Amino acid sequence: MNEKVYKDLKATLKVSASNSESISLSGSLSTQDIQTGRLKFKLTGSEGNLQLELAEAYIYLSSKTLKSEALATIDKEYNEVVYILSDEEIKHAGNIDGELYLRYPNGQILSAHKFKFKIERALIDQSIDITESVYNVSFETLIQEYREKFDQLEVELYRQLAKYRNMQQELISGAFEKLRKGEPTQIVCYGDSLTYGYDITSIDKRPADPMPTPNGTLHTRERASTTYPEALESALKQVYPNITVKNCGYSGDTVLTSYLKWDKVNPEGDITLLMLGHNDSKNAAETISDFMVGYRKIVERALSWGSSIIFLTPPRQKNATDFTVDVYSQAVMQLAKEYQAPVVDMASVTEGAPASFYSDSVHFNGRGYDFLGKKLASLFLNKTILNVVKVKAHDSLNVIKETSGIQFNENCTMSTSEYFPTEDATETGKGVALVLKTGGKAYFSFYAEEANLLFLPSVYAGSKTLNLKVEMNFAAETANNAISYAFNTTNARVMNKPLKSTTYVSTDLNWYSSAALYIDGRINTSKLMYAPRKGWYTVTIENLDTYAINLFNLEFRNAKGAMFGNNTLYTLGTFAGDILTLAAGDYELYSNGATNMPFSGAALSTLEIYNGGSNRKLFKVTNLTSKAIYEGVYNPASSAQVIWKEVATTEWTNIQVAALQTQIDALKNE
Repeated sequence: MNEKVYKDLKATLKVSASNSESISLSGSLSTQDIQTGRLKFKLTGSEGNLQLELAEAYIYLSSKTLKSEALATIDKEYNEVVYILSDEEIKHAGNIDGELYLRYPNGQILSAHKFKFKIERALIDQSIDITESVYNVSFETLIQEYREKFDQLEVELYRQLAKYRNMQQELISGAFEKLRKGEPTQIVCYGDSLTYGYDITSIDKRPADPMPTPNGTLHTRERASTTYPEALESALKQVYPNITVKNCGYSGDTVLTSYLKWDKVNPEGDITLLMLGHNDSKNAAETISDFMVGYRKIVERALSWGSSIIFLTPPRQKNATDFTVDVYSQAVMQLAKEYQAPVVDMASVTEGAPASFYSDSVHFNGRGYDFLGKKLASLFLNKTILNVVKVKAHDSLNVIKETSGIQFNENCTMSTSEYFPTEDATETGKGVALVLKTGGKAYFSFYAEEANLLFLPSVYAGSKTLNLKVEMNFAAETANNAISYAFNTTNARVMNKPLKSTTYVSTDLNWYSSAALYIDGRINTSKLMYAPRKGWYTVTIENLDTYAINLFNLEFRNAKGAMFGNNTLYTLGTFAGDILTLAAGDYELYSNGATNMPFSGAALSTLEIYNGGSNRKLFKVTNLTSKAIYEGVYNPASSAQVIWKEVATTEWTNIQVAALQTQIDALKNE
């Protein structure tokens, strides 16, 4: 016989807002209807064309013992949805509640209809014992027996929980030890579309991942140009070359549907990042209790496979008005306590994320996923999430591994000297510094306990030349400023983001007779870097100069106080006056046709002014819009105008720096 036979339960479903009652399918199936039990639905729509040629149909089934969601087949010619019950589903005898959903490529989901049917338990599946018993037990004795059984069950549950807690502690300690030793280590990112990298709208989107899940389920959704697991791996490889990050995300998954997709093959992870809950919060048929039970299965499977776990709550949505997601985030935090596992509040991580990071109201684009992954890299650096380094204004992270957890590459060495201004933690009477030779890189990872946290490395350049690159979160796009910062500017839309990287050069040296860079010295405001929000950050410091420098620490100040309350730093906001009327100092301004500026029109700029004798002045202007840099000289004895010249490149050469320094020194000595 070539053709297959089926036992069908059929119904015509009229898709309408007025049809809210569940429809009972006439007849029933048996637990022995293996691969023959079939549901067939004829669809009609009272409110227009259902566009079945664009849709995917999903069947959700629920009973006391069954929770499942699966893709059904659409016969577009006959407007029919057909679904054959799986071998696992047909085993669940009893009353089954179901619902048919239609999902469209634009993200819309249509609840087509609810239905119910019955699966009878076949005789072959029943255990029938005929016995003759006489019951003569008191009610009190029966209660006592049940209490004893419940006590035994409670003891067993605590024993199992203690077992998984112990596994978690041992596995996560071992995983981070492998990382620090530079051994091959794998991080598994497990989740839904936010892990998979769903993005169907951006210009730079990619086709669906061609690699199916272990149970053969194909990916059907397009992906962003970068996913958060890819960005995480890219960042961590700078410090841990032997690390790999695996993406185990599938669009549309809940804790119940994801379990089977990834059940057949152990991904061999050392650490598993778990981020589920968004789709669960939208699933009306699933309760919080169902969610936690399903999540526990995933957690305990990962631990049994030999991987430690870190929980990630669902990220913040764009213009979020649905607080259901937050309820599920709280449930994730409770599960983390239950298993004594680390948890990251992703709503906090994505706080301040601009609209340009999103591809729709829920999902990110490449820039957004890159931001997520590079932020999360901080969990695995320095003291790691197991021993978080927390900082606030006026804190300092030194270069001693045991205290700050600093990490650095092979072009860096530790050094001690009686001339170093740091603590004598290594040798009595001698301070300690990290010497960054050419190409030397150091990494500080920390958790900012307050917003607007200004940071700057303290360095000494014996050569009095500097070419030092400082980068935040591996140069990922930055979050918006906190409002307490933005309200202190006169053009918040222009000044609403901090720098992701900058390079300090010789003219930025401001301490120890201009051989050092220090946070309390006069600093060009256009180069000030700060963490805009509370949360995780990694700061990379790289020496690009041909001469070595001494790195002492990373200092922190309140950016708002330093930039708007410090008399040595000035933010003028919109300025249309004459720059010749300004006193010597460093300025940040939004030039709106200001007089004597080297360019016309409006642009955000920085301005440095130095005074000399006989009312002479020296100027340096950086147009932050065009990146052009200008040098200007004002000598009232020869001209009433500022004489300007444009620097050839956006970065000054050593010769240009030396020439400018000579002019500044000459002016100061007059």
